[in-house]
Amino acid sequence: MRYKILVNGGSSALLRDFFVNSTGFTCMSTSGYWTDLSAHYEMFKPDAYVCIAEYADVQLMSQIKRLKTHEEYGSVPVVVITNEDCFEMYSAENENEKLIDLILSRPITISAICDKINRLFRNIEEEKERIAREQERLAKEQEEADRRATEELEKKSLAEKKHILIVDDDKNVLKLLKSALEDRYDVTAIISGRMALKFLDSKTPDLIFLDYQMPVETGPEVFRRIKKLDSAKDIPVVFLTGIADREKITEVLSLKPQGYLLKPIDMERVNETIRTLLG
Repeated sequence: MRYKILVNGGSSALLRDFFVNSTGFTCMSTSGYWTDLSAHYEMFKPDAYVCIAEYADVQLMSQIKRLKTHEEYGSVPVVVITNEDCFEMYSAENENEKLIDLILSRPITISAICDKINRLFRNIEEEKERIAREQERLAKEQEEADRRATEELEKKSLAEKKHILIVDDDKNVLKLLKSALEDRYDVTAIISGRMALKFLDSKTPDLIFLDYQMPVETGPEVFRRIKKLDSAKDIPVVFLTGIADREKITEVLSLKPQGYLLKPIDMERVNETIRTLLG
């Protein structure tokens, strides 16, 4: 890669030598006037700005500060090459604000200047890579922290959600109720009374919707067995039934459930029942 160097050196012999003998660089000369300097920055887009300072120049430091604080030019490294008498002055001026990236003292060969500028570029690239690695590490740490925080929130949300058990041999009813309630509640859908009783051996939901008419073990049979379980006897049970005649309703109510809902399912009634029983 050929680096582009913008050089300000007046009419010094070092400037001429730099253009003739520097290798690996594409060079352009500029003047110390801001209009020229800014125009060349815009046009040439240099990788570095080299200023050959023949004498101690306070205005040069002001100009460099203007460059380094510029929104577009600020990232371009600045190299000052000066004579031995002025080296300490520029070094002292640079001590506080660190505006100059590299200060070289003459006499110095063009080859040595090129080597030091190339080393400056390598250091800058290594620092960029280090910063990129550090940013990547921090991003991964933040991503992991966000993931853990999300998991904790989900666990907390799940712990705070009321748990509703739905027992029905009709898969369409299970699907309807689960999809309608799972955003607000922790919902478990089970297709048989036997499986529901096994589930209740280790879990304690806050509310049970129980189909009244199921094969093998009917709703009333499952209900009676639930009420004999110490861990489940106090769980409110709401029957789901598709039979609306008075005799059947009387039969349902004789078991003293906390409620019953007629099929087809009316979600407004479901939600109202949940609010009443769970708050």
